[in-house]
Amino acid sequence: MIFVPAGGLANRIRAALSAIALAQHTGGDVEVLWFQDWALHAAFRDLFSPLSLPPNVRIKEASVCDLWVFDRPRRKNFHVPALFQKLIFDARLYEHQIDALCKGGFDFAEWAARGRTYLAAYLSFYPYPARLLHEVFRPVPEVQAVIDRRCAGFSPYTVGVHVRRTDNALSVEHSPLELFFARIDEELAAHDDLCVYLATDSEEVKQAMRRRYAGRVVCAESKADRSSVQGIREGMADLFTLARTRKVYGSFYSSFSELAAELGGIPLDVVRK
Repeated sequence: MIFVPAGGLANRIRAALSAIALAQHTGGDVEVLWFQDWALHAAFRDLFSPLSLPPNVRIKEASVCDLWVFDRPRRKNFHVPALFQKLIFDARLYEHQIDALCKGGFDFAEWAARGRTYLAAYLSFYPYPARLLHEVFRPVPEVQAVIDRRCAGFSPYTVGVHVRRTDNALSVEHSPLELFFARIDEELAAHDDLCVYLATDSEEVKQAMRRRYAGRVVCAESKADRSSVQGIREGMADLFTLARTRKVYGSFYSSFSELAAELGGIPLDVVRK
């Protein structure tokens, strides 16, 4: 199976883990092709150094040739890859099909046994063991050092807060900042030593949090930036630092919030109207 993870960092991690678990279950081989695009401008090797990969799994940085043969067919590539994929593969599934298939109880294992297959997804579509998450998606040492520095500023009682803004309209609508303030106020009333680790893509949110909770907020100093490797690394450090808090107060419709809690094995409270 050729698998292409799509979307941002959290979406790619969860989708890739699903593909790897599917291959392990069916006994097949899977090659995860990692493309760089507007949603994630970073190579796999810039972010992760896997602890171990199963023998039937290969993760490969996509080449220029791969763009025309194995990339997801869409308007920007004039759907040219679809022509090659019809010739190469016995069965194909694309990201826009996955959600409906999951809701309909589709048998991905049976589908994967059809021969040479192609799958692209940005959703988790197959269950995977927790250990796989930590084995495959292990931060490179440079990112791990940032995570450790941020965690050094934690108090004995630190909660994580992820406030998603910019391009996620549903998070903005359903998880307003005032509700995050209410949750933090409750925590502050119960814990004198409260520290808040804030992960957000909004500079305005950082400023508002710091004004309201002076001296209690730990967060990245740099601005959120998806267009550079350093910016993606900062976001990745946010993800893994949130995972080391007591709990995560997350944004509605955010896989980032969900994955942070999953990584840490900690509670997730989705803040929503």
